[in-house]
Amino acid sequence: MFPLFNVLLAPFYPLLGLYTFGRRFVQGKSAASFAGQWGVVSPQMRAFGRSKNPKIWLHAVSVGESVAAKPIIAALKRELPQAQIALSSTTDTGHELAQRMLSSGEIDLAFYFPLDLPFVVTRVLNAIRPDAIAFVETELWPNLLFLARRRNVSTFLLNGRVSDNLLRTAPKMGPLWTWMSGNVSRFLMRSQGDAERLISLGVAPNKIEVVGDVKLEAPPVSSRESRSVWREQLGLTGEQLLVAGSTHEGEEAQILRVFAFLREQIPELRLALAPRHVERTEAVALCIQNAGLEVARRSLNQKPGEKTVYLLDTVGELADFYAAGDLAFVGGTLVSRGGHNLLEPVLRGVPVLFGPSVDNFRAQTALLTSAQIGFQVKDEEQLRLEIGQLLREPLADFDARVEAALAPHRGAAGKMARILVEKINRSRAKF
Repeated sequence: MFPLFNVLLAPFYPLLGLYTFGRRFVQGKSAASFAGQWGVVSPQMRAFGRSKNPKIWLHAVSVGESVAAKPIIAALKRELPQAQIALSSTTDTGHELAQRMLSSGEIDLAFYFPLDLPFVVTRVLNAIRPDAIAFVETELWPNLLFLARRRNVSTFLLNGRVSDNLLRTAPKMGPLWTWMSGNVSRFLMRSQGDAERLISLGVAPNKIEVVGDVKLEAPPVSSRESRSVWREQLGLTGEQLLVAGSTHEGEEAQILRVFAFLREQIPELRLALAPRHVERTEAVALCIQNAGLEVARRSLNQKPGEKTVYLLDTVGELADFYAAGDLAFVGGTLVSRGGHNLLEPVLRGVPVLFGPSVDNFRAQTALLTSAQIGFQVKDEEQLRLEIGQLLREPLADFDARVEAALAPHRGAAGKMARILVEKINRSRAKF
């Protein structure tokens, strides 16, 4: 299958070239991203590869997956302290977060994920020489998986989920899906439902294990501590704060209308907006101004006021920032984007609302709504009504509900780490 796949892929090489040139010179993506896509090997990558310690390559597409990877990385370091961990990303924002993790000592190498072309992947594998490769949540790449298996490098899907899109497209891929999934050593899934979906796609049950959802682990900093720190920075005392995170075009205007209406009834209400893509900052700022409000930017250390919307225009802070709020809305749900991580606010002690578009987070939706710690709305009007109700009558037993809902998922990161380390130790013992 490997030769046939790459013969069929070869005619698309010029298009891949145009795509990467377009990202670099039209969309303004970084030069480092362009070089990384084509497998340009840095001195840091070569130094990583020369290490005699166990080496683990984790791939997290963007910020969300990188955040999910953090507790897994911490667990790997506990289980195998001498391990060297590399984290690759596809997006500039994901790479920026990885660089911060490198600076803090959480990981040992940060680099851009290469294009899945044999000569590119081979160059990267030759440089970093991993003992194991793990993909966080969804992405699988045929050539990398095949070439890793040929080198006896174990491969894993961590915190695996099967989206509606994969459920539809995998059967259409036919032999390609069978070949690609067959090269994965273990699938460590977040839920029984995801495992059953994977089995329905033809993956052998003995390669699948349900370990829980790492995104349901307790946050590294207590909610009360985070809340106190953030609210002091924002200059908030008794005000109520609504945090609208991961918003997309078309959602900010709806949130601003909801805020304007509710502020008439609740004068102490404040609003923070965090667009999903930081490059939309100027467009979102203009949207706020067109609504007759002023903008206070996180990047400038400004503070929100009565007629000021706080704009979180930074990368990697949203999950922790939710703790400052009294209520949260997660975007990508009032428009047809399939949603984003609905649990981040809940893990910081904040009830969450979201719209009808949650195709990528059905399991989270079911957990949140059944435990009544998250609330789904059908449109802007219902969102306004639910926010008003929850601000006037906060949930009295919220913490107890959260603990009961999350208890089955405690220790998910540790389980994943132990499985990886066991496989690595067995493989290294053979040589």
